[in-house]
Amino acid sequence: MRKFGFLMALLAVIFGTGGALLRAQEIETVFDPISGLAVRGAPISFALMGLSVLTMGALFALSFGVRQMRAGSFSDAFGRNVFVRVLLILAGLAASGFSALELLGLSELGALQAARVLVAIAAGIVGLVLMAVLGAQGNRAAIPAVVPVFWLCLWLVAAHVGEQAANPVLLSYVYQLFALAALLLSFYYIAGYAFLQERPGRLMFSSSAAVYFTLVTLPDSSWSMPEQVVLLALAATVLVYQLALSGRPANAFTDQPPQRKSWADAPDTGEEPYRDEGVWHPGQEHSDA
Repeated sequence: MRKFGFLMALLAVIFGTGGALLRAQEIETVFDPISGLAVRGAPISFALMGLSVLTMGALFALSFGVRQMRAGSFSDAFGRNVFVRVLLILAGLAASGFSALELLGLSELGALQAARVLVAIAAGIVGLVLMAVLGAQGNRAAIPAVVPVFWLCLWLVAAHVGEQAANPVLLSYVYQLFALAALLLSFYYIAGYAFLQERPGRLMFSSSAAVYFTLVTLPDSSWSMPEQVVLLALAATVLVYQLALSGRPANAFTDQPPQRKSWADAPDTGEEPYRDEGVWHPGQEHSDA
């Protein structure tokens, strides 16, 4: 199972690099420098589309090989390795810092774009950094884990509705939307581990797709330099999470999903059960502390 996770990450990086080279050539030759319109039927565009379809098909097929890589909790999946946590903290600081740099470098911002950048600055610290810091402490990373999800939802809306609303050439920004959507799904499935909802196959597929489309869209001229760094930091974050999960010992995985119980499932022992980490344990005293 583990080898499929590493293979998916490797394919995403290799094919994403090739896709970035094709995208750069496409921007150089397909789009009119004055009107911005694209030449129909350009071979380079079909080559990039074909590479994307081939890559997504390969990643989708490989994702079935990691569906049973269940770790049990967020801390067991991601939070035990100190080196991994340091990398995640650095990526979060880079995302927050360059988002602040983007805010300083823009003289005019619409309300939606300003909200997106301000949320990005906060999300880099509150979401990415705290998620890495609290990742080893049970499931306390639950609240920070959902912050990047909301941030990317806002960024996706701002990119489509705000920044590209008047652009009639879908080909000029479609890979941007794919990258943001894949990053959004990646963080959604990462957050699921903090709520005892593991989807390893979907996480591996979405994170690999996020790395691929992020590399492909980097040559787009509509990205500013800080935005490119933030995208790379987000892609690096999901890639580190993917490799951290794939790098766990083979005997550390379980084939069974974590069991969540309710009050109705607790046997009648005459004593009040209490809740710990989403599981009800009867026969022990409840503490409000």
